[in-house]
Amino acid sequence: MGRIAKELAKASRLEAQKRALKREQRQGNTVVAANGHTGGFNADEGLVDFARLPSINPDEECLEKNRIVAAQADSPQRAVYKVLRTRVLQRLRASEWNVIGVSGTGPGEGKTVTAINLAYSLAQDVNHHVVLVDLDLRRPSLHTYLGIEPNRDLSDYLSGTTDLDQILVRPGESRLAIMTNQTTYRDSSEVLSSPELGSLVQKLRNLGPKTITIFDLPPALAGDDVLAFAPLMDALLLVVAEGKCRREHLVEANELLQGVNILGTILNQSREKSPSSGYYDYYG
Repeated sequence: MGRIAKELAKASRLEAQKRALKREQRQGNTVVAANGHTGGFNADEGLVDFARLPSINPDEECLEKNRIVAAQADSPQRAVYKVLRTRVLQRLRASEWNVIGVSGTGPGEGKTVTAINLAYSLAQDVNHHVVLVDLDLRRPSLHTYLGIEPNRDLSDYLSGTTDLDQILVRPGESRLAIMTNQTTYRDSSEVLSSPELGSLVQKLRNLGPKTITIFDLPPALAGDDVLAFAPLMDALLLVVAEGKCRREHLVEANELLQGVNILGTILNQSREKSPSSGYYDYYG
């Protein structure tokens, strides 16, 4: 009888734990992974356990083809992004920022390549974690640049079917998490200003000052997406390409982005290269 009583007591405790876990999940206190175990995110503490996020290996050919040099250990151009990383970190610390966007004036200026390389480089700094998010909702491309196809992404969060830790993946770097998006949105600016996306940004911001979130945004002159999202980010890094960005486009972008904190402007694909600048120049 003693053994039976112990087994009944154990079963009762397990059932109570399950009920408590379901209660917490409904209240939004805990994110539960698909396998029934607590996931890598605790909303009470505002933390993501990067080590417990699913790991996914980017396609090496895609990395090389798309010039993701910061992810390649043997690439001499990694040094270029280390310089950019240092300058960005200095500005972030001085202003106490940790949520930034990366955009350009028009297509083909290299803003996505810059966002990915900057994210990798920042994550290689032992003092920081980085979350890179694809918010180019009309033309999402992070997954293509990296050659990855996660099972869940931003669209699942926006539809309310999953939570933060279940849409983040680690691309090899232990301090980098990536949130892809493989769904195009026609009403992209409405999505960018929606309560659901605002909730997501707040969760990422709550990860703390040592976690930097980078949003890959659409070009500033392609619509009102960047303006719609501007209130949710601390600052914007603007990428312009020599030979593609005309002076009037830059003037128009500056006028459009009045009131937005500009973290810096990167001149990409410059024909005038120096040992210190590589293939871009940075203006803080």
